[in-house]
Amino acid sequence: MRNEIVTYARSLFERGFVVGSAGNISVKLEDGSFLATPTGSSFGNLAEKDISHFDQNGVLLDGKEPTKEIFLHLACYEVHPTIQAVVHLHSTYSTLLSSLEGLDDGMPIKSFTPYFLMKIGGVGVLPYRKPGNRRLADDVREKRDYSTLLMANHGLIVCRVSLKEAVEAAEEFEETAKLWYLGQRLPIRYLNEEEIQELRSR
Repeated sequence: MRNEIVTYARSLFERGFVVGSAGNISVKLEDGSFLATPTGSSFGNLAEKDISHFDQNGVLLDGKEPTKEIFLHLACYEVHPTIQAVVHLHSTYSTLLSSLEGLDDGMPIKSFTPYFLMKIGGVGVLPYRKPGNRRLADDVREKRDYSTLLMANHGLIVCRVSLKEAVEAAEEFEETAKLWYLGQRLPIRYLNEEEIQELRSR
């Protein structure tokens, strides 16, 4: 699993989904402990030996200290018992979208591709907090109906049953946010209600 984290992290870095030391990944193991990217680390040069291994209380078992936002990840696992991976990115277009005024829970982008509905579904919006503010964990708990979250002026959190699905959903979110931004002045054909309901009932 350490190798899988390193591989996905490097892929996200090389394709511009993260820059510098922004973003973090965690995975829940079968024994109930967790692996996560270390604090201050770059997705572009992670080493397997540096991956943090810690218990459900955040106590380090092996590797380097985990991301300082690990409390966010633990809150996600708490409210979604079936998930096994959390991906948090500061990707460009998702972060831009998270910075808009007046975002509400549900669909932050008017539906125009089927893939956003199929891979993402509803999105919960967390209020702005200073990075590292532990009240964000309570915000996650309050949005327990959503496995995808936008953190106001901050970025994206995706919770899924596998690391592969979490990464793919984060990629889909970022690509849709990019298309949304690029299409602002274009005569977009949006999905109608019948088409949306068909996708939701698949």
